[in-house]
Amino acid sequence: MAGRGRGTEEGGETTAGVSERLMFAHAEPQEAPPIQLPQPRAPAEHLPDGHGAVLPVSPTAGGGRIRKQLGSVSLPALRRSVAVAASTEIDRGVGFLLVPVFLAAGVIYYFSLSTEPDLYRPLAAVALMAVCAAVSRSWQKTHLVFMASLFCALGFLSAKVETWRMATPMLGSEIQTRLTGRLVTAEAMANGRVRLTIDLMSTEHPTLRYAPDRVRLSARRIPSGMTAGSMLTGYAKLLPPTGPVRPDSYDFSFDSYFSGIGGSGFFLGDPKLLAPASTAPTGAPFGARIASAVENAREGIADHIRSSIGGSEGEIAAALIVGVRAGIPEAINESMRRTGIYHIISISGLHMALVAGTIMFLLRGAFALFPDFSSRRPVKKYAAAIALASIAAYLVISGIVVAAERSFIMLAVMLVAVLFDRAALTMRNLAISAIAVILVSPHEVVGPSFQMS
Repeated sequence: MAGRGRGTEEGGETTAGVSERLMFAHAEPQEAPPIQLPQPRAPAEHLPDGHGAVLPVSPTAGGGRIRKQLGSVSLPALRRSVAVAASTEIDRGVGFLLVPVFLAAGVIYYFSLSTEPDLYRPLAAVALMAVCAAVSRSWQKTHLVFMASLFCALGFLSAKVETWRMATPMLGSEIQTRLTGRLVTAEAMANGRVRLTIDLMSTEHPTLRYAPDRVRLSARRIPSGMTAGSMLTGYAKLLPPTGPVRPDSYDFSFDSYFSGIGGSGFFLGDPKLLAPASTAPTGAPFGARIASAVENAREGIADHIRSSIGGSEGEIAAALIVGVRAGIPEAINESMRRTGIYHIISISGLHMALVAGTIMFLLRGAFALFPDFSSRRPVKKYAAAIALASIAAYLVISGIVVAAERSFIMLAVMLVAVLFDRAALTMRNLAISAIAVILVSPHEVVGPSFQMS
């Protein structure tokens, strides 16, 4: 039985084969899709003579589109959106992060004044803003405004208090006199001279009526055995602290004032040793004796580093470890300034972080060798406490310079957070550190060191 052919219908009848060419020979051709022609360009604005290009003129020239969009904005809706966003940020704690900003604003305003204000004015402003902030607690917006004003007034007051507390007597004009004083620091410079910081005790020939309390002088050489705490005398030329090199540039006398340096200059001859530190009169304050002992320890460490390493490398190592930078050759200083790495020889956050991180890493590794002890004790807190004590000792050995002091405060806040089971690296801890630095040393706000850190 044969199957059905291609021309067989279901009823059994067979039809003749049909050619597909004949079937579609008379089919009507399909209409092609219309061609999309390019839209005509907008009128062009010719540039002035000499330019061959043309610029299309926008149909919304003159800011019509912007005006249309602004016209569709509802001011009540915009106010509600801003209020909701501000409330959300305040609930997240952003308000606390702005506290150092307002404190710094008050400090900057104080140092921008051309005349010195009285102390009672910032005190009255702080008291008034505190009362207004307490009364306006029921009105959130008003309360926030008064709180911001209160912190600005506190920043202003802290700067005023620091200026009043320092009260550094500054030399008014250059003069030559014989001075007697107590040596605070002695730093060997790269040019062979020695830079001395001296607490003045008396002057004669002539006697200065308004003598500075502390001066910084250079000498060609000093007698052997002259260390911090020694009594010395010599004939010197005193100069007022250097001001700005050009208008509106950095004022070096500003830093001298808050460093307690009332004058600078040089000895006209070699200073003479009156009494070494071991036999000096005991009338020095207790703090001065402690500072002399620390300074002698610093110099001892620096001398050991120089003798062990030698050359300019030893001077750089001494600067990195104990902060004694006077012996670095000027050519190396200039090279580091030109390459932008001069800040690495100033003990600051990098050095403090390296010390704290190294101590914590070594201690955590040592504790890990005793798993039974580590599993039952908060070894992380132990490591943080020892690291905190280590950077405190490093701060003292480095001379308690301002940059190191600021870095110590920031790291101390983070390590204390670890001791209390809080996150160490948070914006809140950064704000706490900034608040502490501003309240302790308000004048640092206007300095480049604080702004860069």
